[in-house]
This record gives sequence, structure tokens and C-alpha cells, in this order.
Amino acid sequence: MKLLARFGRGLVVHFRLILVTLAALLVRLNWNLVVHNPADFAYSDMGGYVDRANQMLKWPWAPKAYFTLFPYGTHAFIFVVKLLGGRDNKAALGVAFALLGTLAVAYTYATVERFTQRRWVWLLSGALLIFYYPWISLGGYALSETPFAAAVAATGFYALRLADKGRKRDAWLLGLFLALGTIVRPQHLVSAVFLVGHYLLRRQSWKNFHRGLWIRVAIPLGLILAVSSVRLYWHTSKQWKGGMIGLVSTNGPLNYAFGRCHATNIEAISKEGKGFFGPPPFGALLSFTKDKNKRVTPILPLDPAMGETVKFNGHMWDAKPLYEVAHACVEKSGYWRQAKYAMTHVVLLWGYNIIWPDQGQKPQFREPMMLWCAAHLIAILPPAAIWLLLAFRRKHARIMLLGLHVWAEVVVAMLYFGDTRYRAPYDGLLIILAALGYVTLLAWLFRTLRNGRRDRVPKRRSPLRAAS
Repeated sequence: MKLLARFGRGLVVHFRLILVTLAALLVRLNWNLVVHNPADFAYSDMGGYVDRANQMLKWPWAPKAYFTLFPYGTHAFIFVVKLLGGRDNKAALGVAFALLGTLAVAYTYATVERFTQRRWVWLLSGALLIFYYPWISLGGYALSETPFAAAVAATGFYALRLADKGRKRDAWLLGLFLALGTIVRPQHLVSAVFLVGHYLLRRQSWKNFHRGLWIRVAIPLGLILAVSSVRLYWHTSKQWKGGMIGLVSTNGPLNYAFGRCHATNIEAISKEGKGFFGPPPFGALLSFTKDKNKRVTPILPLDPAMGETVKFNGHMWDAKPLYEVAHACVEKSGYWRQAKYAMTHVVLLWGYNIIWPDQGQKPQFREPMMLWCAAHLIAILPPAAIWLLLAFRRKHARIMLLGLHVWAEVVVAMLYFGDTRYRAPYDGLLIILAALGYVTLLAWLFRTLRNGRRDRVPKRRSPLRAAS
């Protein structure tokens, strides 16, 4: 009876969270199973993730250097789905990514209820999260964005609750989701660093936290990173000899070279053949830069340091030649142009490109994404950006507990390059801040109008004073 009563109380307390979660799940299941199954769009990066998962089914431990180019979290997740549901089970893959997308919505909504007591912020955030097209669309591709969005949302929630309550369980879970996010995208480690920095500089926000809890956060993170490091060494070695030292993946030098050179393509030439890669946002920015009709003139046009295509001898995962390419681009461009590059990367998080793969898809998918990206830029970014800046003030330190994750992405973009797709996993946190901004503004307007009416009402003379 006690268990049943406890379950009933849980349903009442978490009714809104359950409702948002179920609605988000229904929307995403319909998208992934009826409209846009991930298995039907397994090309380019998506095909690479699916192919690596399929190869793991055949040779799970065979060393392959190119397995290290991308972080392994996403293709390992797809491998598990295929292992449990069948190699060619399209429905299983669609359901799996729908569940991850729902998890991102659920954790984000749980965060907003913990973050503020303003119910209108809950309502606005919940409604938008259920039907937020960029997240729905990305869930229909076998990409890292949906798993990473879930990890970011969970990290934001557990960091906030850990700061509020100081519970051991939340410390373990925070460390776990920091680790899971890192093996999907290593940039998540920047959020871990920023969380520690926030604790050191804004301890008043960590009410019931004690330093010993950092050990519990660090254990799952350290263990998974240690396994990841061994994996990377194995795949790049020959019988455990001569492997690369690293944490998760080897694409960091490649992305760094793109950020320093602003090339639209980097081509690797080796004995085994050629390989090339080009970031979609640079290609989109170049098209605006070269547009003869000048329909849109970029504030910061693409300005390649050594041409639109850069070639080097080696493989895409070879760090040394790529760092040499990056160094040559810095030497040729100078530090002022590099500073402009960094600002261009931040702009690309929101502008001059729409979220890929829809950027290159048929109009039925490209046009809705274009509209939603524009809506994000116009309606979500401005109020969210105000709170992101105000969060540096000591009295808004609690807001920074959410904002620091977005700032982590901004810093990473400045060092490497920006992309609306890379920003998308953080959109849940931006939606919370935007909703808070609108509700705060409306509350201020209503208060001002009410006070204004009160001041305009003429005061009646006291009858006692009149009699005297």
C-alpha cells in the first residue's frame, strides 16, 4: 500500500513532466517511424555512423584507425540498438532515436521546473520543447546531435539539482552524463571545467554542496575516459605498439585546421587513397560571400587563409600534418584575421547556414528547418542572449548554472568552427532562458501598467479634513 501511495503521489507531483514526456514521445515516434526513419537517410556522416556500427557487429575488436576520427559514442549506441533489435531493423533504430529525443525534452522540462517557480515559463518551455522542429528533425538522422542533446539536458538538470541539494546520487549521475556526453562529443569536457569554475567563483549557488562530492562526479568520468583512451590507442596501434595518445577521437586537429584556415575542403592524400571533408557552414557562408546578386551580404565573409581547398600528405586522423597546416595558416593570415575567424565562428552558430542535413535536403525538409532557424534567431536568441550576459553578475549566478553550457559551446566554436547543427543540442537551455526573458518582460509591463493606472486615479479628499 505504501508503494502504491508513493506511486500515486509521484504521478500527481510529476504530472506536467509526464504529460510533456508522453507528448514529446508521440511526436517523435510518428516522425521517426512514419515520416523520416533514420535508416532511410543513412548517407554522408549518417552512413558513416551506421557503417561503423555494422562493422562492429562483424569485428567488434578489430583495430581500425579511421574508427577514431569521429567520437565513438554515437556509433556504439547504434551498435547496441542493432545488437538488440537486429542489424536491419529500421523500426528499432527509429524508436531508439525517438527515445533519446524524448529524453532530451524530459530532462530539459525537469530542469525548467527546478530552475524557476514561474509557471508561465514552464508552460512556454514545455509547449515549445514538444514541437521544436530542429530537435524532431535531427532525431530522424543517425547523427550525434540527438544523443548529445540528451546528455546536455541531463547534465544541466543534475548539475542544478546537485547545487541545490548536494545529494550523492546526483553527483554520480552528473559524472555519468558528463562522460556519456564526452564520448559523443568531447567538447562536453569544457562544460565540466566551467562547472568547477562556477563552484569556485559562485559558491553561494551551491547551497548544500561539499567538496567531497567532486570525487563522485570524477569517478565515472575518469573511468569512461580511461577506457576511451585505451580504445583510441588500440585502434591506432599495431599489436599495442605505436598508437596515438588521446582521450576519445582524433578529429580535433582536423577541426582546428578548418578553424585556422577557413578552407571549405581539406584533402588528405595517402598511399591508400584520398579523403576529403568540408564543413557545411563554411560552404554556405562561401555561397553568400560569392553571391553576385548580393541578396545577403555577410557581416564577416569567408576569407580563406590558403585557398578554398587545402591538401596535405597523410590521413585525416594524423595530428602532426594537420597541426602543421593550421600553423601555416596562422602564419599567413596573422592574428587579426584569426580573431575575425573566431568571431565568424560564433556568428555561424546562429547565422548564414541552416541545420544540416536538412540544409541539403528536399524542400519538404529544408524549408521548415529554414523557418525554424530564422524563428530561433529572431525569437529565442535575443532574450536568451540577454540572460547569458546578465548571468555573469553575482546575483544571477544560478542562471549561469544553465548558461555556462552555452558559453562552453561558444568557446569551442571560437577555437574550432561554428555551425547551427553544433549549437542545436544546447537549444533546450536557450529555450528556458528565452521563456524566462519573455515572462519577466511581460510581468514588468503588467506591473508598470497597473502602477500607472493607480497613479492616474485622483485621490479623494478626506471628509474629516474637509469638515475642519
